[in-house]
Amino acid sequence: MLQSYFIRSRIISVVLIPQSILFNQVNTLTYKARIQRLYNDGSDLKQQTVEINSTEHIRRCSLHKNDDIWTLYKTVHPNVRTLGDALHEGYINSKDGPCLGSIQTSNGIDSLQWLSYSEVAEKSRYIGSYLWAKTKLIPIQSKVAILSSNRSEYLFAEQACYQYGFVVVSLYTTYDFATILSVLQRTQAEVLIVDNLQRIQTFQDDLFKNSQIKEILVMDDTSHDENSKIRSFSAIFKTMKNTDLRERPTVDPDSIATFILTSGTTGEPKIAMISHENLLATAKGHILRLEKANIKAPLTDRHCSFLPMAHVYERFMLLQVLLGGTQLVFCPEPEKLPYYLSIVKPTQASVVPRVLNKVYDAIMTEVNKSTIKKFLIQQALRERPWFLSYFVFRKVKKLFGNDLKVMITGAAPITPDVMHFFRIALDMPIMEGYGQTESAGAGTSTHPTDVSYGTIGSPVPVIDIKLVDVPDTNYRSENNQGEICVRGPSVFKGYYGDEAKTREVLDKDGWLHTGDVGEWTSDGALRVIDRAKHIFKLSQGHYIAPERLEDVYIRSRWISQIFIDGMPSEATLVAIVIPDEDYVRKNYQSAVAGKTFADLCKDEKLKEIILSDIKRLAKVYKVKFYETLSNIYLHSELFSQNNELLTVTLKTRRANARTRFEPIIKSLYRTKSTTKNKFS
Repeated sequence: MLQSYFIRSRIISVVLIPQSILFNQVNTLTYKARIQRLYNDGSDLKQQTVEINSTEHIRRCSLHKNDDIWTLYKTVHPNVRTLGDALHEGYINSKDGPCLGSIQTSNGIDSLQWLSYSEVAEKSRYIGSYLWAKTKLIPIQSKVAILSSNRSEYLFAEQACYQYGFVVVSLYTTYDFATILSVLQRTQAEVLIVDNLQRIQTFQDDLFKNSQIKEILVMDDTSHDENSKIRSFSAIFKTMKNTDLRERPTVDPDSIATFILTSGTTGEPKIAMISHENLLATAKGHILRLEKANIKAPLTDRHCSFLPMAHVYERFMLLQVLLGGTQLVFCPEPEKLPYYLSIVKPTQASVVPRVLNKVYDAIMTEVNKSTIKKFLIQQALRERPWFLSYFVFRKVKKLFGNDLKVMITGAAPITPDVMHFFRIALDMPIMEGYGQTESAGAGTSTHPTDVSYGTIGSPVPVIDIKLVDVPDTNYRSENNQGEICVRGPSVFKGYYGDEAKTREVLDKDGWLHTGDVGEWTSDGALRVIDRAKHIFKLSQGHYIAPERLEDVYIRSRWISQIFIDGMPSEATLVAIVIPDEDYVRKNYQSAVAGKTFADLCKDEKLKEIILSDIKRLAKVYKVKFYETLSNIYLHSELFSQNNELLTVTLKTRRANARTRFEPIIKSLYRTKSTTKNKFS
């Protein structure tokens, strides 16, 4: 899992900031001056947005206050009208240079072997032509599901569908067989593409019996009966001839390109319909922002893809990569990422905060053991002297391949201390983005020159944003607070087969109601402060945003996962805590060999230690008195997709968790914090 792949011996030797050192904005003028000199996009950081409608309080990026967001992005790569045009655009911009790389080993030496843009395009055309001519799929109508880890063949298949107008149904490899069969049925997919037969071994017979599934294409070489539904990519490439290649059909940019499943934090995943135009608007809008800040080739020459291709974030990032003619290498297994980074040496990276958090936290424990390392880190982060950080953080740079020039993080908030560390350690612009599946990933991003913390920047130039009142709360648009609503060419077409859910989030004027609560800062930047659907009220009338507090308390080294909840009849908060088993066994004296983790979670003293650390963090991060936990329950089983407590994007399924732990939550209010767990 992404949560653990960076915890390897090669990391432990890297110097890192100790937990006791919080981020410090002071004395980072050297870094700040360098970034603002190199990547100035002309924005006024004191007025990042302007209000273009005083009645509805609609805002847009101040750099584009006079632009038409519905047409501006079309000036970027103007010949690219559909996603199927991306490879040809990359072919032109790279002069048919390297497109897809794979690691090959010869005589014990690892090297990258490349397919050019024209070779990748040809393979995609073979697959697309096969699906059209042999499998008899219908452009603009037929759906093709892809269930695979990140690899070159995934791109062949995806681009084949885009070029020939078939709708891509993205499936996460973490889905269980029941979910996969359900999605196939709901979407009426006619073809399933998998990386290997082991992926579908447990439900292969169900697929064979399903008359809806015409064919199962396998990326790996595999033997198959000519009369069976199974066929390998290699067989297609061997049997198809140049004369079999079909001319691409005309594809309407407004037609559906892909179905992307939402994470499902509030219920079962919904199927978002994303058009060619939606994804192109997002990718081109981000390119506009980056190029305005001088972030383009050679800074973006090489990319290593490891985030799931089923996720909208990686989807539009890869589209940007192809449009620019960038070199691309897929990392098929997250735990192999350090090895891949050392070979690929990417110049750009798209990451999620949990990756950076794990790098940060894994090394932090080791650094705490050395007073000298603590001192050096403190001085390096303050740039005293300015050149010290170069020597202190050399291994951190090497960890990411040593050639990284720019990083974008998204999908979840990143804490200021982690952001500050990596900005100084890697000495490059790190931007934070915000978006949703329903907006094709478009929303806001920070300007490269903005080295402040805690905001998500201004709208990208394909989005307008307004904040609307949140009923039964104090969040009011007149106070520059409210639910974040976005409108623009990237907003999706609705949920497939669910008009009622579509109407809940997409109003008659085209505004997407995100469910997130935002706040405009005095500088005109946006800050996410709550999640509207997860807010609840305590007895004294205070509204609680549990996810924001969980982001604070998860900083405890004793805690692996935490779920905060409360009851309207009570004045305090309680939580279900899953301790970090490795850390507990190393640092808790009573964790003797042979004692099960479940038994440790019943240990009253351990509970008090963890609760005490939670209260320490409450003081450090200045949370309000009613946001400090009054009691906790130690649970020994990690939240996961298997027990239906985590989504595919590793977010807590709060409705499920509340139902599962309701008796325990109630008991925590009936007992004092010194009462032992009774539900193990």
